Amino acid sequence: MYDLHIHSHYSDGRYSPADIIAAASRLGLRAVAITDHDNLRGSRVAQPLALAAGIELIPAIELTTRWPGADLPLEDVNVDLLGYYFDPDHAEFNAFTEAALNDLHARISACCARLTTLGYPLELADVYVENPRYAGTIQLIDTLRRKGYAADWREAMRLMNAVWLRVRSTPFTIRSAIEQIHFAGGVAVLAHPTLVRPQGELLSAAWLRQLVDAGLDGIEIYHRRLTEADRAYFLRLARTLGLLVSGGSDMHGWHRGMDELGTQPVSAAMVAALRARSTFARSAG
Repeated sequence: MYDLHIHSHYSDGRYSPADIIAAASRLGLRAVAITDHDNLRGSRVAQPLALAAGIELIPAIELTTRWPGADLPLEDVNVDLLGYYFDPDHAEFNAFTEAALNDLHARISACCARLTTLGYPLELADVYVENPRYAGTIQLIDTLRRKGYAADWREAMRLMNAVWLRVRSTPFTIRSAIEQIHFAGGVAVLAHPTLVRPQGELLSAAWLRQLVDAGLDGIEIYHRRLTEADRAYFLRLARTLGLLVSGGSDMHGWHRGMDELGTQPVSAAMVAALRARSTFARSAG
């Protein structure tokens, strides 16, 4: 009855906030979180729609960060951090998210410049044609196909990765992102932990403890990328380290439409624990 990880077309999702809230209402979901990358625009658009539908819309975001010293594989060098139940009007937090979104677009622009030198002329404006609200890697891949530079998705992704993996990483560390979420009264949760592989290995207790020491509140265990063995492993770590447990479909909608929405076993107790940890939610009553 809950889905705490959903993307709209204000980042790399296919559907509008209105589409998402309508589908959540049809499914009878009690609460959802639109966790667009590095911005709250989709969540803001969805707020009155969710209110009218009788669905709790949890303030949420997925921040793009890096983890200095973790020696992450190049293809997974970005670490995604989910934030929940923060003050969406917190000025400092909004400045942080604006800087993060602008940085993404700057890196996509750098990819366009590199592709141009390789014989594939592109500008950031070409990527915005795919989605005027957000220019990310999926939009860059679709642009390469639209321009005729790649015959299919696989070839376009190979061409995109040839430049994306060589531009600079985000300047925002996971520690600074945790701090920003806390400044806004929210709860910081590590997204899809099997993608976070220090030195190329499954995240260990020792590595995870570093994030706990930095203020991490929880870990996303109920996610389609985790096998049952993965879930059991991270549940043990969560209990050992005192971490909250979260989950969600991470629905983008490109391959299976809305089919994944609400499919992860996220309980009312998990949502209540996140809310109880939030200083903003407690102060707001």
